[in-house]
This record gives sequence, structure tokens and C-alpha cells, in this order.
Amino acid sequence: MSSSSSLYKQLGLGAGSPVSASHLLLLVLGAGFLALTVFVVHPNEFRIQSFFSGGCGRPGTDAATAAVAASPVKNVSGGASDAAAATTAARSPDDDVRVLIGIQTLPSKYERRNLLRTIYSLQAREQPSLAGSVDVRFVFCNVTSPVDAVLVSLEAIRHGDIIVLDCAENMDNGKTYTFFSTVARAFNSSDGSGSGSGSGSPAPPRYDYVMKADDDTYLRLAALVESLRGAARRDAYYGLQMPCDRENFYPFPPFMSGMGYALSWDLVQWVATAEESRRDHVGPEDMWTGRWLNLAGKAKNRYDMSPRMYNYRGASPPSCFRRDFAPDTIAVHMLKDAARWAETLRYFNATAALRPSHL
Repeated sequence: MSSSSSLYKQLGLGAGSPVSASHLLLLVLGAGFLALTVFVVHPNEFRIQSFFSGGCGRPGTDAATAAVAASPVKNVSGGASDAAAATTAARSPDDDVRVLIGIQTLPSKYERRNLLRTIYSLQAREQPSLAGSVDVRFVFCNVTSPVDAVLVSLEAIRHGDIIVLDCAENMDNGKTYTFFSTVARAFNSSDGSGSGSGSGSPAPPRYDYVMKADDDTYLRLAALVESLRGAARRDAYYGLQMPCDRENFYPFPPFMSGMGYALSWDLVQWVATAEESRRDHVGPEDMWTGRWLNLAGKAKNRYDMSPRMYNYRGASPPSCFRRDFAPDTIAVHMLKDAARWAETLRYFNATAALRPSHL
């Protein structure tokens, strides 16, 4: 008896079966073609997705898209060739940049988290190609209020985007140090920087960069990711560099503004273990992060994103860190109230997808 006849019997397709040998062959070929289509033609459908179901931010205008694509990232350390080499060595051309954004906030600020979730999920929906590039998390210390304990628990179950640190809530008493240290430990595994299975070589880290951001900062995620693609993947420090003139914080050594700054993964791991950060983390958190790196001779690849990162200007006079809105913006800071958020979102066309009939 042939092997095909044996197969028919195992499948209950003997004599009298309504499914003939030719039908079975067509079914097998069809299933094989479907598998080939799904796993080869559309492999990204099976990638583990981030916090978002889609990608990243909307440029406010067509001109903004061109500006983001054409604008190089500025390496203020002068190591452009080193940055290019580091990027090439860290990832293959087909790999995209991966960023974890930790938005520091307070347990009680439900309204602000709801606003930010809405903003970033809409950006993600409009650019799904960047779904795997950005993870956004909300970061606070131990929840002590009985009311917050219940409501935050529901929020965490529903959204899965909250990181609770083991610390007393604070701004400049070590919260940022605890954040970087916690992230370094949490993702230092086989899906982070552990050994690759079977190859004997280390797997790439889960994230290329970890960004600390304030909850009054509006990030345009597509512009952020596009600028980071041109940056080094090691020993990199990215943000709005301060002091930007002799009138502000001068002569304090340079650091990146706390509105939102990113460290490459190797620097995040260094912060988690370094004596400099462990023994001295009480002080203005953005200044102190720069202080650690400066004292240790770290972060030789520094990227000052002025004028694309800035504070909201409003009626205040312009300065090197306070500007009017611009199409190629990466981040706007000091959005302290709903009116400022509405003005900012209106400029960047955040509600462009809304049909007039909806109002």
C-alpha cells in the first residue's frame, strides 16, 4: 500500500469519503501557501507589539515631514564618524531604533495620564510602521494613598503601562536614579542584554535608549525616533543641552534638560552600578545626571537637539530654551495647564482626523 493511501486512512478519508486525493492535495498546497504568505511576506504581524497598537507622531505639516527626514542629529561632542560607526556596529540596517520613555508623574494625576495616553495612541494609530519603536510608561514611586491604591490598580490592569518604583515619591531625591536602576535590572535578561540562545553571543538589548520625560512635555514620537536613528547606540546622551547661554545655569557643567533626555542602554546599566550615581543622587535630577556622566568621563556622544526641543513660550520673551512652535519640533515643555496643551495640539494638527460632523 502506498504512503498516500496510509495517510488517507489516518485522516479517515478511505473509500466513500467525499474528499478525494486531489482535494486533499489542494488543501495541503493552500495551507502551505497561506503559511508562506503570513510568515515571509508579512512577518511583522507576529512581532511583539509595544504599548501602542500603532506607531508614532504626526508632523504638523508636509514641510515638517521633510524637515524631520533631512535634519541631522547634532553630536555636540564632535564625534559624528564615531557615532555612525557605533550605530552600524550595534544594529543591522534592517533593525529599527527602540526607545523606552518613562514619563515621571504622580499617582493622583489620572487626568494627565489619560491625556497623554490619548495623544500618543493617536500618534501611533496614524503611523503604525513605528509600532515597534517606542514604549511609553508612566513612572511613580510607592503608592501610599488608599484611594490611589485602588484606582491605580485598575488603571494598571486596564492599560499595562505603569512602573511603580520602590521609593518615596519625590522629584529631586533620587527618583530618576531609581528609575534608571530599576529599568536596567528589569530588562537585563534574555529579552534584554542576556546571552542569545544557542549562538553563544550576547543578544542585543531590548532598548537602545531609555528616556526620562516630564508629564508636562509633549513629545512628537516620529520626530524623536527619526532623530535617534542617526545617533550612536553606545555612550550616548540626548536632549536639550543646558546651559545654552551664559545667563542660565552658567557656569554649571553641561547637562540635558529634565523635560526629556535619553541615555543609551550601556549608560543606563552604568548608572545602575556606578559609585558616582549611587552615592550622590540627591539634587536637581537633570543636573545630577549630567554631573555623574561628566565626573566619570562618560557620554562622549552628546546630542543637543536645540532648537527642536524647547519650553513653551507663551507671552514670555524668547530665549535659547524658550521658543515659538516650529514644524520640525521634537518636544515642547512646560505645558502646565489645559489651555497650553490645547494651543500646542492645535498647532501640530493633533485633531486633523476629526470630521466636522463630530463636533
